[in-house]
Amino acid sequence: MQRSIVPVLLSVLLSVFVVTPSTVVLGQEEERVTFVSSPDFFNFDVPNPMPEWEDAIDWYLTQVKAEDPDYFLVAGDLVDGRWHNMEESVEHMGLVYYEDWKRRMDEHDLNPMPAIGDHEMGDDPWPDDKAKLAPTFKETFRRHFNLPGEQYQGDEAVAYYVREGNVLFLTVDEYEYRDGDIHTTVSNGQLEWIETVLDEQGPKVDFIVVQGHNPVFGNPEATSSSQLMVDGGRDSEFWQVMKEAGVDLYLCGEFHALTTNKADGIWQVVHGTSWGRKGHIQSYLVGKSSPDRLEVSIHTFPFDVKGEQIWNMNKGANGPYDVVRIPKSTRQNKPDTAGTITIKKDGDGEKQVNRTGLFDK
Repeated sequence: MQRSIVPVLLSVLLSVFVVTPSTVVLGQEEERVTFVSSPDFFNFDVPNPMPEWEDAIDWYLTQVKAEDPDYFLVAGDLVDGRWHNMEESVEHMGLVYYEDWKRRMDEHDLNPMPAIGDHEMGDDPWPDDKAKLAPTFKETFRRHFNLPGEQYQGDEAVAYYVREGNVLFLTVDEYEYRDGDIHTTVSNGQLEWIETVLDEQGPKVDFIVVQGHNPVFGNPEATSSSQLMVDGGRDSEFWQVMKEAGVDLYLCGEFHALTTNKADGIWQVVHGTSWGRKGHIQSYLVGKSSPDRLEVSIHTFPFDVKGEQIWNMNKGANGPYDVVRIPKSTRQNKPDTAGTITIKKDGDGEKQVNRTGLFDK
C-alpha cells in the first residue's frame, strides 16, 4: 500500500509545480492597468451630434481608444452646466447633455470615470439662488452616471474608488455646500471616508491615483479659467491625508493649461482644456502600470476653431465656436509628447526614471 501512494504523491507535486508558474504569469498580466486622463472634456454643453465638431471628437476619442484604457478619467467640467434657473432646468439639461456625453463614450467603447467640477455645480460664482441648487446638481450628475466601484454614501459628495489590478483610483468631490455657499474643499464625512479607503485599500496596491477638479498648490499656467484651488493648499487635511497614504499622482484640471509639480512625494498634474475656444491646446495623460512600475506620458495637440459662437444656457459671450477641426499636420504626425516619467517601486523603495519634458524641470 505504501508503494502505491508514492506515484500519487509525485503526480500531485508535479501538477502543482506545473500549474503554479502559469498562475503567477496570469496574475502579473492581470496587474497591468492602462488609463487615460482628460479633465474639462468638453467644458461646454455640446449636443450630440454637433456636425462641425464630430470629426474632431471622433479623431480624439479614437486616439484615446488606441491606448486600450481600462478607464477614461475626466476630472470634472464635462459640460458648461449653467442650468441654474430652477431645479427643473438642472434636471432637464442634465438629461440632455449628460446623456449626449455618455453616448459618445459608448460609441467609442470607453469606460468613463468622471468627477464633479465647478461646471457640474452651475459654474462659479455661486450667489444664493445658485448655491442652494447644489443638492440638485449633484443628484442630477449621480443619476446619469453609472459610477464604477464603491461609492461614498453621503448625499453631500459624489466620490468613489476603483481598485483595478495594482492601481487604486480615487475620485473626490471638491465642492462642499454649507453656510449658503460653495466651498472648494474636501472635509467632514467625505474626508473620513477617503482616509478609510486609503488606509484599507492603499496597502493592497502598488500605485494610488487620485483625481479631483482643482489643483491643490503652486501657480499653474491658466487659459480662460477662474483658477479655483482647493482651500488650504498643502496645509489642507485633504492633502495631508494623501501625503500620509503615499499617493503617487493627483490629476486635476480647471486651469485649461498644462503644469506639473511635485510636493510631498505626490505629482500634481494640471491638464486638459475646454473645447471650441481659440488658442487652446488639448492635453491628456496616459498611464500604464505593470507589477513594479507606472509609466506616465502627457500628450498635446492644437485645435483649428472658427465660425460663430454656439448657444449655451446663461453663458453669454466667450462661448465655444461652432467649427472645430484637428489640423492636418496633427493627424499625420499624431499628438506631441510633452513629458514622460516612470515611477518604479521595488525593495529599495521608489525611484523616478526616464523623466523628460514637463517632468524633468
